[in-house]
This record gives sequence, C-alpha cells and structure tokens, in this order.
Amino acid sequence: MTHQGECPKCGKRLLHVRIETIVGQNNGNDDVRCLSYSCIHCNAVLHVQLDPRAKPRRRSGIERAV
Repeated sequence: MTHQGECPKCGKRLLHVRIETIVGQNNGNDDVRCLSYSCIHCNAVLHVQLDPRAKPRRRSGIERAV
C-alpha cells in the first residue's frame, strides 16, 4: 500500500515531492549540506533535513596530528 498524504498548504495529494540540495547554517558559523522536500503543486516546503550522504568537511586551520 502506498502512503498518500496531502499538502498542508494547497490540499492536493502528494504522490511525488521535489527534492533539492540546499545549504543550511550551523549556528551561523558553518555551512551544512541539507535536503529540502517541497510540494510539486504549490512549492510549499514540507521538510528539511541534513543530507545523510554529505561527507564531513575538514575544518580549515586544523592540522592533522602526525
């Protein structure tokens, strides 16, 4: 059985959503890769989450211990 929800803004059935890669901010300091899920009918943002495929970025200025 397929889950079919409704968009809270336009009320149309959500069979598909638009998934986009966006950049979020962590306390205004670091940029974090995120995913945004939005309605294909009215473009309302339904959910935002951290991108699980994003690799942690090395901080600049921190050298590896040898």
